[in-house]
Amino acid sequence: MTNAILDTSTAQASATIQPVAQEFSGELLSLGSQGDAVAQLQSQLGILTDGDFGPQTESGVRSFQAGAGLVVDAVVGPLTWDALFGTSASQAPAPGETSSVAAAAISIAEQQIGKPYRYGGSGPDDFDCSGLIQYTYAQIGLSIPRTTYDQFAALRPVSRADARPGDVIFFLDAEGQAYHDGLYAGNGQMIVSRHPGTYVQYQEIWTDDYRIGRV
Repeated sequence: MTNAILDTSTAQASATIQPVAQEFSGELLSLGSQGDAVAQLQSQLGILTDGDFGPQTESGVRSFQAGAGLVVDAVVGPLTWDALFGTSASQAPAPGETSSVAAAAISIAEQQIGKPYRYGGSGPDDFDCSGLIQYTYAQIGLSIPRTTYDQFAALRPVSRADARPGDVIFFLDAEGQAYHDGLYAGNGQMIVSRHPGTYVQYQEIWTDDYRIGRV
């Protein structure tokens, strides 16, 4: 009888410490992240569950992403999370659900800071301007066109008064054609991949001649 009680208690204790799969929290996980979400991730990957996203976790995420046909960047966003847990996180957010979408877009774009510009680059190792925009939104399950011209045509225009972080800033030539874009970060700043010899970076919006689009 005592053994049975002990076995039951042990089973109950074990059940209480198992990480439980949850919907994606909206916070990207990458090298240096810590907490319960990391522990859940590690448990699902079958590695040491210590809640600390270190090199072993990074390697495990890369291996999983490669096997699942995802972008291999060792960043756990909604698509990677959903592939691991089978939750609904990878369903594309509806256009207009901007608070969480915009926050995720800015966070993903910030992860790319320091990566070099390359004409035609669409990630994850290098980018041109529109490649950065497309890659950023692809990581949260939103598909937009590849080129600046097509992005300008596809995105919903919004006024400057309504601009918010996560919107796309388009720069136009004399004919009114979009030739360059960046991700609006607020306070007159954008995250952008500018031109050869530069890197993804924050930059001040240098002109008043621009338009704003929203995914």
